[in-house]
Amino acid sequence: MRELLRSPTLQSVIVHGAAGAGFAGANLILARVLPEVEYGLFTLVTALMNLAFSLAPLGLDSVALRRELSVGPRLLGRVLLSAALVALAFVLIGCIGYPELDAPLLALLGISTVAGGALVVASAQFQSQQRFGLSLALIQSPNLILLLAALVVVAVGGQAAGLPLALSSAGLVLAGLFGWQRLFRERSGSEQATAPAWGEAFALAGLSASGLVLVQLDRLMIPHVLPLRELATYGVLAAIAGSLFRVLQMGVAYSLAPRLRAAPDVRTRRRLIAHEAQVASAIVVIGSVVIWLMTPLVERWFLAGRYHLPGALVLAAIAAGIAKIMSAFTRSTLTALGDARELQIMNLLGSLAVAIAVVASIAGARFGLAGVIYGVGLGWLVRALGGLWFTLRHLRLPVPVPLPGA
Repeated sequence: MRELLRSPTLQSVIVHGAAGAGFAGANLILARVLPEVEYGLFTLVTALMNLAFSLAPLGLDSVALRRELSVGPRLLGRVLLSAALVALAFVLIGCIGYPELDAPLLALLGISTVAGGALVVASAQFQSQQRFGLSLALIQSPNLILLLAALVVVAVGGQAAGLPLALSSAGLVLAGLFGWQRLFRERSGSEQATAPAWGEAFALAGLSASGLVLVQLDRLMIPHVLPLRELATYGVLAAIAGSLFRVLQMGVAYSLAPRLRAAPDVRTRRRLIAHEAQVASAIVVIGSVVIWLMTPLVERWFLAGRYHLPGALVLAAIAAGIAKIMSAFTRSTLTALGDARELQIMNLLGSLAVAIAVVASIAGARFGLAGVIYGVGLGWLVRALGGLWFTLRHLRLPVPVPLPGA
């Protein structure tokens, strides 16, 4: 038990879990007080925000995980440039693909993308130094701000999605400013000597992009294949039944890559992954039972029967969640150890997984919300199994070379 509690993955999961509880609590509060359509809009814009600011660094955050970058105006300028380009792209996507979004919501999407992109790189820099407490505090702070925003909505009797989204964007701005102020205060070394190559950054961005898209794909697909009220139902389901798996996925991805990179040999890598897999499996088994028992109680008592989450939906969320955790293990291994060729192949496989998820979710929509969830879960499974091939290559023990005359 003592060894289990010392697991960095478990410690990371606990911190992510506390922030995830804030996110889930905020969603449940907003689901209770906002009209169904407004909560659906909140869920959609939140999905676009989370995807946009995660993609905004264009791989610079993953470069920071492989080697520490020297902090200075040049690095910050590159971060802001890439984030601004991604922000423009997502505002256009929101404008064209989701006519439900008005100009103020699109403006919040752009602001949060730039601020969040800067925050992600600052957090990754501290993570690379294995300063997990500071890094986690930065990257998870917007979730706690969102909980505060939900309480403000309750206090003022708000009925629109704009207020909690505006406060969430403000949280990203403040956290990003704090992170970069801290980095500049501690910076050392020459910027020129450690300037990251765009090619390396783009390759790593491709590796993570498919996973980031898959994380939000349910929310992005539902408005196109099902009524908007189903997106509101999915937001509640994700808060209750999906939060554990998302938290565990983030915990594995967060803590495993830096330690695999620092592992001196294959045996150490194997022990590390085996131990963390045991921790994750135990959490999944216990958590799934708790989710199954707790969901009807939350539905009845907290949400006052406004949303119905049948067992088929909960089971779909659990199955998709397990596939996400499998993918987190393979993605962390490749982020830490993969060479250029492996990253390129996994980028293609990730794109294939997203395409499969889109087609499968469209086909599954005829069976309702559960069909969409299973369709996206299939994409996660394809991505995880493809990455497993390369993961096993990096965990293969070296073949002993026979001595001459032996």
